[in-house]
This record gives sequence, structure tokens and C-alpha cells, in this order.
Amino acid sequence: MNRLDLNKRYYDYISDLDDNTQKVLKETILTASKAFCINNLNDGETIASEVRSWIDRILETGTFPEEYESLDDVCIALGALYGHSLNISYGWSWEIFGETEEESMCGVVSPEKNFCNPSFNYIYSILIGSNYGSDVKKENTVLLSYNMMSDIDKKPMHLKYYPIL
Repeated sequence: MNRLDLNKRYYDYISDLDDNTQKVLKETILTASKAFCINNLNDGETIASEVRSWIDRILETGTFPEEYESLDDVCIALGALYGHSLNISYGWSWEIFGETEEESMCGVVSPEKNFCNPSFNYIYSILIGSNYGSDVKKENTVLLSYNMMSDIDKKPMHLKYYPIL
């Protein structure tokens, strides 16, 4: 019989955001909400829906708001908004996680610490076309994943901080 050991973690390095990173993240979310015309930063479902719509638009046209100079900048902005939507809707928290401190990334972590989502990397994988669905099509799964996160802690994996994209 295999029992779940929820004390072990997928990543060796876990850390809270420092004050400066929290400040930059907050500024990034505010700037992104203006650039992507998201008026209510307290409605996670609308934010996730708008992030999905903007990703579709960028994939179709190859253009993004003039406030951003590169696709990397857009991924940071939309990733911050997506993570924020999980934070305000489902209580996910911003943390740093990775194999080591040097190889760590910022993302959101579920309330019970069972799952994590590197939201910037997730958005990047969609925008560069490496997020494949079951039919091997490149897919924008932002709204699908947002909806799946609502009660995901009810079905934990065998390790804490299990990554989901």
C-alpha cells in the first residue's frame, strides 16, 4: 500500500517573496491592468477571462499593447495578472520555488501548499506555442486551468508544491 507523504516537497527550495519583489509584483499587476484594460482587479474570473482573450488576440495578430517592448515583457504582465486571479479567487499565495535558489522561479501556490503554478512560465509556454493539448494542438488553456484550480487541493499529489501548468 502506498501512502501519501505530504511532508515531502517537489522542490528543494521554497521561499516567501521579499519586500522588494512584492512591491514590483504589485506595480506590475497595476501597470498590466491598465495596459490590458482590466478595470476590476478584485474579480479573478474576469481577470482570467481577459488574460485568455488577450492571449488569443496576441496569438492571432502577433501584436500586443504598446506599453510592452517584447513578448517576454508581455508574459511577465499577463503572468502577474493570471497569478493575481488565482490569488484573489482561490487564496493562492505568491512564493518562490525551484531546485535551488539560483534555479528558482516566482509563481503562485495553492492554500494547502499542494500545488504551485509558475504563472509567468505558463503564459510564456502558451505564447510561444509549446502548450499542447491532448489533440496535439497548441492551446490557450488559461481559463480551463483557472477553473480547475478552484478545488484542486482536495486531490493532492504525493508531494507538496507539485507543479501544474
